Amino acid sequence: MNTIGNILKLFLIVCFFGGSGIPGVTGFIKIQGLPATITIQEDAPAGIAIFNFSVVSTITDEVMLTPKIAATNPVNNFFIVSVISSLDLEVIVSENAGLDYETQSNYALLIYVEDDKGNADFQMLTVLLSDVDEPPRFLDNLANGVVYVDFLENLAVGEMIYKVQATDPDKNDNTLFYSANSSMVTMVSNGAILAAKSFDYETDLHSFIVLVTVKDAIGHSISGIVVVNLINVNDNWPVFKQNKTIFEISEEKPPNSVIGKVTAYDSDDDGTSSSLIYVMSPANRYITINSVTGELIVSAIIDRDNGPFRVIPTQEFDVVAKDSPSGEHSASLTVIVIIRDINDNQPFCFPHMHSIQIPEKTEEGTTLVTISCRDNDVDLANSQFTTLLQPGLRTNGRFALNGKNNNTIVVIGKLNFEAVTNLEDNNIYVLSVVVTDIAPPYYQDTVTVYVRVTPRNEFHPSFTQTSYTFNVSEFSEIGTKIGRVLAEDKEFPELKFSYSLIGGGSTLGYNQLFWINPDSGEIYLVAQPDYEATAQHYLMVQAVDKDSSNPKTATTTVSVHILPTNDEPPDCQPKVYSLTILDDTAVGTNVQGLQLFCTDADSSPQSLRYSIASGNINNHFRLSPNAGTNVTKLILALPFDYTRGVDKVTNYNLLVLITDDNQLAGSKKRKVIQTGRVKINIRIIIPTPSTQETTTTPNITYIRLSQNIYQTDAWYIPFIITLGCLLLLGVLGYLAYLLTEYIHSIPKSKVEKKPKMNEQGGCFNFPAPFNVNSAIFSFNAIQ
Repeated sequence: MNTIGNILKLFLIVCFFGGSGIPGVTGFIKIQGLPATITIQEDAPAGIAIFNFSVVSTITDEVMLTPKIAATNPVNNFFIVSVISSLDLEVIVSENAGLDYETQSNYALLIYVEDDKGNADFQMLTVLLSDVDEPPRFLDNLANGVVYVDFLENLAVGEMIYKVQATDPDKNDNTLFYSANSSMVTMVSNGAILAAKSFDYETDLHSFIVLVTVKDAIGHSISGIVVVNLINVNDNWPVFKQNKTIFEISEEKPPNSVIGKVTAYDSDDDGTSSSLIYVMSPANRYITINSVTGELIVSAIIDRDNGPFRVIPTQEFDVVAKDSPSGEHSASLTVIVIIRDINDNQPFCFPHMHSIQIPEKTEEGTTLVTISCRDNDVDLANSQFTTLLQPGLRTNGRFALNGKNNNTIVVIGKLNFEAVTNLEDNNIYVLSVVVTDIAPPYYQDTVTVYVRVTPRNEFHPSFTQTSYTFNVSEFSEIGTKIGRVLAEDKEFPELKFSYSLIGGGSTLGYNQLFWINPDSGEIYLVAQPDYEATAQHYLMVQAVDKDSSNPKTATTTVSVHILPTNDEPPDCQPKVYSLTILDDTAVGTNVQGLQLFCTDADSSPQSLRYSIASGNINNHFRLSPNAGTNVTKLILALPFDYTRGVDKVTNYNLLVLITDDNQLAGSKKRKVIQTGRVKINIRIIIPTPSTQETTTTPNITYIRLSQNIYQTDAWYIPFIITLGCLLLLGVLGYLAYLLTEYIHSIPKSKVEKKPKMNEQGGCFNFPAPFNVNSAIFSFNAIQ
């Protein structure tokens, strides 16, 4: 039976593995030492040989064997077969073997060997594992050596921080013992690490290490490290060191200037950066706070001398420090900012000029003028000032400040009108009063007082005219002389007069539009007149003679007419056009019938002039007529040529300027020119070309341009031309008259009569009815 079984076995091998025939015909191989059963320990190291066997071959030549494990039960890759020498082989444990007695205690290996001639054989090897006592194993990340655990600082005592997962691979040993080497935690039998105390992030270590050891019943152990990190919890309130703080700043601080800084403290902060948020309650117009740093910053200029700060020079508000945007914990601080006054206003005196006339017999001690000054600074130290009368020419001994009232000028000496020195200066004294702050930076203001000493007088002065009328352009510059009024006096010696405006002259925005020279009576502009606001001003001019004891006055009226000037630009409506034309539009065509209608409020249509300032590429367009009318047309001046590439632009944006200077040519006077603007957009349409080619014969187009070049200042040119034409016609007429008289004065006897001859005679033979004066029509061919 064994023989039959071996034969069947060899037959199956040949059929299953594709052998070349029955053993013995060409040769065969036979595995010796198998089948077999072996026992190894479950912790056998990788690469160790666990079984050796050999192969017997009937082939005398040297053969090369190729062994492999054809099948395993259960399926695994824990073993490999390798060749030691020509016919010796061994079974070894693979590198990635996972032998575990508790998981699988035996393995069946079908070993298959084939030579290089195609002969093969296979046998079974049974591998039994023997149990080895193993140490416990970690089932969690402690198997990698270290586990990092985070927990909140407010964790209760006995709460679990982490649970160690471990097992004993031995089947009959399931009892494990857990221990930890830290006093901050305790460890129970199920592997849980519990908090042994209450933790405070602000006082305890933020991180500590726990060495965990797991032992089995025999004493085998494994260890792992658990790194415990304490997480801070927002469980403390922010705190200010005081309930109120006061800052003091000077007024006029520029925006973004730092006033000061408030700081709150929170025990929950880690010390590297603050998580507090600062807000102001209520919001303040002049002061803001940096929400991160707590700096108080000026947001608007504070003027201590005006507005609410003049009465209440403080700002009071609360600063709230929150430890989160939701404001779960917060603290508040009252902040008072005191605004300190600085000397930032100079003394201001009004008016800055006084003109006073006093008689020469004015008594000493008489008050001339009171200087009115004030300083807007709030603090007394910054608002006080001193008054000083500066010495002037011939003023010493005549005028001084009142000792009791330092802002009053009084007469302290005699005023002699007839004195030679006084007459040289027309008895005018110029006094300068300097007002100076007593605090740095010592701002000043100056008041000028003109004192005119006048003699006594008995006749009233009178103006040379009952009223005056002057004209002035509304574009006249400030300082322009308008005219002059003149007063006369019968006094002897003749007294001079002081002129002043006592009424009229006001206009929009100005209290006084005119100024009169007090000595000459010349009236000047001190502001820009406006015809549209007021076309005519009526002034009341007063002339005061210079009698010191009894001055007398005279008044007159002055009418000032404001002349309008060219201050309105030409206006065309509408100001924007959008046109479309074909690229083959004929030259001279009015583009889409466009006509510009323009008006000028202060210029005639003949003064308008038109020009294309920009956008007229290749000068395809022109305006006709381009001057002398308020209506003009847009004309195509040159044809388009897109075929040869002369033109490439199909969208033209023309800027048309309309000026009112057409009639100013040749004028030497400076005149104002106003300009209006119109925008015209022209889109050129190029039709899609057809397949048929056409040939056009070039033609010549003559364009007649018309332009009004009339110039008002060149009126003499057409006059001379007309006069010359008339003279020429007269000369020609006179010559024609002389010629006629000469013809009629020729005597008839002098007319040469020729005999009639026939054609053979060589003369023309005129018919009898056609009588011709031989003196005029004589054709004799034989003379």
